[in-house]
Amino acid sequence: MAAASLRFGPILVTASPEAVRQFRRETGWEAAEGPPPTSFPAVWLREPAIRTKIRHMAEGFGVPVHEAQHFVYAQPLQTGQTYALTLEATREVDPPRLSIAGEIHEPEGALVAEVFSVLRLVQAPA
Repeated sequence: MAAASLRFGPILVTASPEAVRQFRRETGWEAAEGPPPTSFPAVWLREPAIRTKIRHMAEGFGVPVHEAQHFVYAQPLQTGQTYALTLEATREVDPPRLSIAGEIHEPEGALVAEVFSVLRLVQAPA
């Protein structure tokens, strides 16, 4: 079976102050206040417009479980800033997983970062 791909976006996402504080607390930063950590874009995978597409691509293949992520920044994220996120998800068969590659752009179009995530598709116990 060939790999299936789905490109979607741009989807507007925000590094809201509360989301940044929560992420910093949950990932062990000493200070809740501060800039978004480099791994912050991973939280945007929970956005309904993104989560729905991920679930659709995983349906019948397994439950998506975080395996890996990688970020390449052209400039740092800014708290309170809204960005345009474009993603391409590819479902792979062996091993079963979703590979997600994307770009984060400022509203004016400047590239902020390239993001890469791998979600392993794990069979749920019966």
